[in-house]
This record gives sequence, structure tokens and C-alpha cells, in this order.
Amino acid sequence: MIGKKTIKEINRIPELLKEAKNYKITYNKNKKYTFIGCGSSYNLGLITTKMLKIYGYHSNVLSGGEVIVFDTIPETDVAIFLSRTGESTETVKAVDNFKKRNINTIGITCTPDSSLTKICDETFVFDFANEESVVMTGSFVFILNFLLNGIKYTDLSEDSKKLLLEIKNYVDSIDLFKYNHFVFLGFNEQYGVSKEGTLKIQEMAIQNVEFHEPLEYRHGPKSTLTNHSLIIVNSKDTEEELKLAEELKTMGAKVIFIGKNGDIIIPYNNGFESPLKMIIPQYLGYKKALIEDYNPDQPRNLSKSVILD
Repeated sequence: MIGKKTIKEINRIPELLKEAKNYKITYNKNKKYTFIGCGSSYNLGLITTKMLKIYGYHSNVLSGGEVIVFDTIPETDVAIFLSRTGESTETVKAVDNFKKRNINTIGITCTPDSSLTKICDETFVFDFANEESVVMTGSFVFILNFLLNGIKYTDLSEDSKKLLLEIKNYVDSIDLFKYNHFVFLGFNEQYGVSKEGTLKIQEMAIQNVEFHEPLEYRHGPKSTLTNHSLIIVNSKDTEEELKLAEELKTMGAKVIFIGKNGDIIIPYNNGFESPLKMIIPQYLGYKKALIEDYNPDQPRNLSKSVILD
């Protein structure tokens, strides 16, 4: 059966989130942090950086590629490197750019004895969250919860169990064959959530995708909207986002509003609910891939790690 690895890794999200209480990362408002990653791992750093800034911490995020090409190193006390496999070439090479400046390095990976574990000063290894499929799903949800717990601990395991069933029922009720244009909208940390959402649909289902700030969508991008467009609003439960959603419906789009009174109910909790919102595009991408007869376990042109010479 195609997709059996992906759905297994989505289904175990509640069990992964139970493990979050056993691990702790600590942030200090007197220190400056930089997150480095590629692809979904970059998006983990992007969401976490936006959250840290909201709560008064100093943080930046860089792609591994930018670091190794331009040697871009902001003022940093602690550099945190993210790679599920621990082998992504740009991320692994970027460690040396920070170490030669005597910056403390922390690796976060799901793979024991990977290159990242051997070169960072400290490492968190979440081998129980490792995945067989190419696309990062459950491990992303777990690691994001872990990173945000360093700001404020939030137990999401029970909520995720109920929500996973609700998401499946809702997505299964949609005629996904009709849609070939997927748009994700969100402010601030929800912008990062939206960016990662587009990547899931793009990777698994090979669809046309966009992500924007909600109100920015009116300023040009909505010109491409048709009745084949599906829009996901990762809301902060604001009136402005609700108004936009209603406006886009009048233009023919299918809108999924995520919020306290949404089509999928996930009340805004100052960003700490963000890991739960990631389940939606993961399952949506999986289902759309099956409908289009793509294998979400092994999307074309992709591998678990980008290894460069």
C-alpha cells in the first residue's frame, strides 16, 4: 500500500508528544541564539525564532546554505543545528563556521551516531521519533513542541489524540480531486507554520502552493484564486482574519479556517498550539497524494538527506 509509512508516522503523533515531558531545552534572555537548518528543519528554527522574539529572547534563523555560501554569522552565543538525519550537508558544514568563532553548538537530530552528533558540543538525539518516509511529519510536530517547551511547557499529547481524528474526518469529507492550488496564511509564528504547511503539500502531493501573511493576500496574490483553490488560515483568532476568510469564499475558494470557532477547532494559545496545526497539512498532503496516485512515502526527486560533494 502506498503511503503506509507516512500515515503510520502521522498516526503516532500523540505517542511522540507524550515523550516531550522527558526532555528539556533551556533558553536564557541574556544569550543570543541562532537556529540553522534546511527544508523542514529550517522551518522549525523559523517558528521557534519568531516565538522566542515574542517572549523577549534574542534569536535568529539561517539556512545551512546561507551559512556555507556567505559565512553569514550574526552575533551568537548558542547555535542550534537541526537535521532529522543529522547528515544534511549544508547544516553539517555550517557547524564549523560557528565553531571556529568559539560559539557553543547544539545539535538536534533523530539519528544516533550521525555526523551532527559527532561535531556539535551537545546533542539531543530523538531516535524514537525517527522516520522511514522521506517527508518529515511526526518528528516535526514533536521537535517543535520540544523547542517551544523551552519557553513554556505545554502538554499537547491528549489534545492531539482527539484532534487527529477530527482532522481526518474533516479532510476526508473534502473532494480533494477538485483542488490544485493550496494557499496557507498566517501571521508571525503562524507564517512559519504556513510555510511548513506549503512544503508538506508540495513534497507529498506535488501541487502548486503559496504562503503569505493573511492581509497581504489581498495585495496581489489573490489574483490567482479560482474555485480550484483551497486556502488554509492558521489564525490568531482575530476579526480581520475571519473577514478575510469570508471574503475569499465569495471569490470561489474553499477556505479552511483554523481557530477557536474554525472549521477545525484549535484555539489560538499564544503560538504554543502550533505543533497541533502542523497535523493538518501533513494529513492533507498525504490524502491529496493518494488521490493523485503519488507515493507520499517516497516523493519524486527527493531523499531524506540532501548530500552534496
